[in-house]
Amino acid sequence: MFKKALKKNLIAGLLVTVPAALTYMILSFVITRVDRAMEPVIVGVLGPQNLKLMDEWHIPGMGFLFLAIFIFAVGFVGTNFIGKKVVALGEKVLHNIPVVRVIYTSIKKVVDTVSLTETPTFEKMVLITYPREPLKTLGIVCCDTPGGIADGEKMLNVFVPTSPNPTTGFLFMLPEKETTPLKMSVEEGLKMIISFGMTNPDVSEQTASIKD
Repeated sequence: MFKKALKKNLIAGLLVTVPAALTYMILSFVITRVDRAMEPVIVGVLGPQNLKLMDEWHIPGMGFLFLAIFIFAVGFVGTNFIGKKVVALGEKVLHNIPVVRVIYTSIKKVVDTVSLTETPTFEKMVLITYPREPLKTLGIVCCDTPGGIADGEKMLNVFVPTSPNPTTGFLFMLPEKETTPLKMSVEEGLKMIISFGMTNPDVSEQTASIKD
């Protein structure tokens, strides 16, 4: 009985402390790196004397604050007439540099797609047959397949994330009738994928329809 209670409490403690500790470590790592990267900017703005004072009274996240202000300033300048001309000129220069052109264009397309689209980037979760019958896997509907690719029949662009790292995966173009829509949200689906299926919503309430 004692061993069982000890094991139960130990597992419960790990479930609480491990996510909290990893979250702290990741945030601490990112904030520290950003603060160091932004240190020359902080020195230029506040001066060496004020920087020494800040070292004595260290405030974590100052780099993030200056980075946010910098991004806001760039956005403010980039939205007016002169700023748009400067941005267009800068992009023209980047497009003329062979290697940089490929990297910049690819990243910009992704950012534009995520930030400027009027509909959510990830629309809904679906169940698809992959890699073969009777195996099923979760997929995320990104959008309708462009008409130039899908001829006649309505098709969907479905992203299938890998577990436990959902930032990588496969893109499938499937007929809509070959997908089973689920009621679970995209967030719930990603949680299920990241946790190897150990964290999942009530399956009985999630399947909108079951296809043979």
